[in-house]
Amino acid sequence: MTTRSDTDTYDYPRLRPVEAFPAVVSGQEVLCLRDPQQYSEVVVYVPAQTASILGLFDGQHSLLDIQEAFARRFGSLLFREQLLQVIQSLDEHLLLESPRFAAHRARLEDGFRQSRSRSAILAGKSYPPEATALRQQLESYFTAAEGPGATPPSPAAAGLSGLVVPHIDFARGGPCYAWGYRELEGASPVDRFVILGTVHAPIGRAFALTRKDFETPLGTVETDREFVDRLLASVGDQYLEDELAHRGEHSIEFQAVFLRHVTPSASPVRIVPILCGSLHRFIEDRRSPSEGRDIEAFLAAVRDTMASLGGRSLVLASADLTHVGPRFGDPRQITPGQLREVADADHEMLETIEAGDAEAFFRAVARDGDRRRICGLPPIYAALRVLPGAWGRLLRYRQWPDSQGTVTFSAVALYR
Repeated sequence: MTTRSDTDTYDYPRLRPVEAFPAVVSGQEVLCLRDPQQYSEVVVYVPAQTASILGLFDGQHSLLDIQEAFARRFGSLLFREQLLQVIQSLDEHLLLESPRFAAHRARLEDGFRQSRSRSAILAGKSYPPEATALRQQLESYFTAAEGPGATPPSPAAAGLSGLVVPHIDFARGGPCYAWGYRELEGASPVDRFVILGTVHAPIGRAFALTRKDFETPLGTVETDREFVDRLLASVGDQYLEDELAHRGEHSIEFQAVFLRHVTPSASPVRIVPILCGSLHRFIEDRRSPSEGRDIEAFLAAVRDTMASLGGRSLVLASADLTHVGPRFGDPRQITPGQLREVADADHEMLETIEAGDAEAFFRAVARDGDRRRICGLPPIYAALRVLPGAWGRLLRYRQWPDSQGTVTFSAVALYR
């Protein structure tokens, strides 16, 4: 490998953290690149042969290194001009670490930090941007064949203390969301919702906070700044360092939209938005997250703030479950038999949530190295730790089967 002596973007290209998944476009196999942080809203299609060299876009390999690797693999030449075209296209779409991307990020960061609220970035993309159409769409999930229909909240709903609900897009998961929010309709009045959401992009710390309100087409969802300020007083302002992650993350936005829908228009909705980072370091080290001092201190502070601030807090884990198939890195398409195995493993894991056992839940995910890619691991674990003594009831389990990439999700009610 050539020794790096030049930091120029095009001489030593570095790909940003992106979601990559295979697809077939116009009969051609391609690799799709998407920015989970939403700095770029474009999905870039890279031909399969070209995609094979993207692993070398790490800021350490020169153009010559990449050309040599291509020649060794395919026995043909990748001309410098061709390689530069690939690099330039990635840079233009803001998928490279580069001066262009740094300037774009700085503009967005400045605007986000100066704003009092977070915009509804998926309005008009994942759901209607207009209030009437959005309400009609959300209401349709309650009446859909897979939705709760006329099923009332359970008799236990008055003691509802938490929910696990999906964060998959509404088009696929809407009826499952509705099962969770139907149970919420029977809950005692709630003063604030502590929303624990998966963050799909890397962050520096285990959690990321923000004081910003969340805009939705149905009205603004207020952040309980008193709660956030008390929490920060306990854990430190370093948990604002990754605040920008809230800008592009959908896991809390989708819950804000549903909460605003099911709450009377004249009543405020207050949330505590907390993004939860990866727990994979604990899986790799075969340790419990409870051994992480930062995690223990943060979750204890959340519990203490809920107790000291008074009022009624409901904890909401915005969490999907299994992700399997080539789109998520598996070598082959998923078969019906494998989907049955996934369902069995998911239900075994869901039993630990119903038992309110955070450590058993973590072990259920970690014992095979998180082979099913449970992206809801961090928020569900955190919710169970914040609600000691809770017990749960599975309201709905769903699979969205796709041979290229299946996602599973659920609605679980937690009571105390």
